[in-house]
Amino acid sequence: MRGGVTSEVIAEVRSRASIQEVISEHIVLKRAGKEYKGLCPFHNEKSPSFHVNTEKGIFKCFGCNEGGDVFAFVQKIKKLDFLDTVRELAHKYNVPLIDSYEQRHEYDKRSQVLMLYQQASEYYSHLLNDPVEGKMARDYLGNRGITQDIIDRFKLGVASPAWDGLLRYLTESTKVAPQTLEEAGLVRSRAESSGHYDLFRNRLIIPICDDQGRVIAFGGRTLGDDQIKYLNSPETPIYVKREHLYGFHLAKDSIKKKDAVIVVEGYFDVITSHLYGFDNTVATCGVALGEHQAKSLVRYTDSRRVYLAFDADEAGVRAIDSGFEPLNNVARGVGIDLRVIRVPGGKDPDECLRSSAEDGGPAGYKKAVDQALPFVDYQLVKAMEGQDLKTHTGRIDAAKVVVPILAQIPSDVARSQYAQQWSSKLSIDEIALSADVNRHRRENNTGKRPQQRHAPASQAAPSGPRSHLLGSRGGMQSGYIDAERQLLALYLTTKQDYDRVSNLLVDDQFLSAEHQRIKEAVYGIGTQFNNVEDLQQKLMDRLSPDPDALQAFVDVLLKVDDIRKQDAPVEILLQAFQLVILAEKLNRELATARALLPDLSEDEQTTQQSKMMKLQALRQAVQTFGGVQEDLDELKRKIKEVTGKP
Repeated sequence: MRGGVTSEVIAEVRSRASIQEVISEHIVLKRAGKEYKGLCPFHNEKSPSFHVNTEKGIFKCFGCNEGGDVFAFVQKIKKLDFLDTVRELAHKYNVPLIDSYEQRHEYDKRSQVLMLYQQASEYYSHLLNDPVEGKMARDYLGNRGITQDIIDRFKLGVASPAWDGLLRYLTESTKVAPQTLEEAGLVRSRAESSGHYDLFRNRLIIPICDDQGRVIAFGGRTLGDDQIKYLNSPETPIYVKREHLYGFHLAKDSIKKKDAVIVVEGYFDVITSHLYGFDNTVATCGVALGEHQAKSLVRYTDSRRVYLAFDADEAGVRAIDSGFEPLNNVARGVGIDLRVIRVPGGKDPDECLRSSAEDGGPAGYKKAVDQALPFVDYQLVKAMEGQDLKTHTGRIDAAKVVVPILAQIPSDVARSQYAQQWSSKLSIDEIALSADVNRHRRENNTGKRPQQRHAPASQAAPSGPRSHLLGSRGGMQSGYIDAERQLLALYLTTKQDYDRVSNLLVDDQFLSAEHQRIKEAVYGIGTQFNNVEDLQQKLMDRLSPDPDALQAFVDVLLKVDDIRKQDAPVEILLQAFQLVILAEKLNRELATARALLPDLSEDEQTTQQSKMMKLQALRQAVQTFGGVQEDLDELKRKIKEVTGKP
């Protein structure tokens, strides 16, 4: 930890800070049995769905799905980072902070990097306003219609053509060594000598800020004839691409006001969007939209509506199509309403907004936003491109590509409506299409619960009677997510279950990154706990700095009481949940293998097809499994042998 915050400090603050007391400072809580409930502060609601369990030290909203501990609540309500949250609560409850040399050094290092980026941003901004140095960049921005207000809002600047302009400025003004600037990602070392040079030269500088508006990185667009059009800062102690969204600090209020967010690809797609009033727009920082980013976005929306406005050229279309499965997983996992904007004129949002064409400009772009297709409709429309619906065989081929898309729809009602709609479009029998969709779901384990496939009703995985708010209101998720939560919950039911599960699953890898981090935290603690309640507290202390893992852990805790009430043999539960996860792993391996086939040579295709046959046989073995744990361990060994993964 940094800044005087250690694991001991976290544990002490948690023990002193009553979660009910802290939350009551912000919302009215009323007792409901052993718990408290009130109106959620993170989304608009008229009936209370926000619950606080003082015994477990957690909160959970069953309306917007926010959850966590006392630190998570203060973080969310006050928009603080984790360290500042702990320091604030430590001060409030008189918990002394502990500073070691190493902790202070790391904290100071991050603070120094933040300071250097702030100084660099001011330097680049000053150059943009210089009559000589900034003329080319100002002309470029003027030609794009960028106003002074937008320049100031986005802190735009310019890097001169000089090799060492920023280097000389920062070493003189801050007295830091060139090596420190290199570690911060602002300069590079010369390969042929011992000197350093600026990373950005003769480029328009576009600062990247965190959600608090602090400059943490730069993007640089060439003002010359460089082959590399855009150059970006490397990842540093303060900048990790997958954790940030460009323009988010400026878009937060608009996202909340408009109850929607638009995600684009480029810096100028964001800047121009804000110029023309689409100020709920952000961009990914060179990586696909991930779960962490998606959760940050929907935290500010009630509708959880996220629009994708990627470039309409082939690269932009490929970005959406190739990202279909992970984007769909993010959408389902986070609960977002994902839609795709088809930008008119084959342009990107920036070009479209600045276009004078009939279908362009702000009006044309707004129309495209209003007509954005839900993600599943986009995939269906794309799937129909090139299909011949006039012939019998063409309609059969079209149905084959429609079936797996419809099978991914989790809602029975929505899936039925789509089947009705597309059976009419394809002129095929609705019952037959629905049958193929349902068969695809069964064969690919889509939407199945552990107990539905692997255990008789009398020995089903726990769903149980719902008698207690936080212990049961989490609901039963379908598929591997719920199976992983149930397995993690088994570590916390009894010490005997912990011993059985920890020995059995020590080498297993969970599919959910958050669940895997929870599992690693369990083994990091090892046997250094007195009882499962003590283990729970130690896990919360470890997971508190990781908001995504902590929220996942809240959902795990909601399963613990259900499992205890079911009183089912742990062996049955372990087997059922493991089989669900194994089926999902095999489905993913098969999907990856199929996707790679077209790009392989003939010999490589033969090898790949042989692997696919083995995977299909293993999947069949999982689906029909009826043995004991030793047999399952052998099956897991065979799967690892074929896939090379635990």
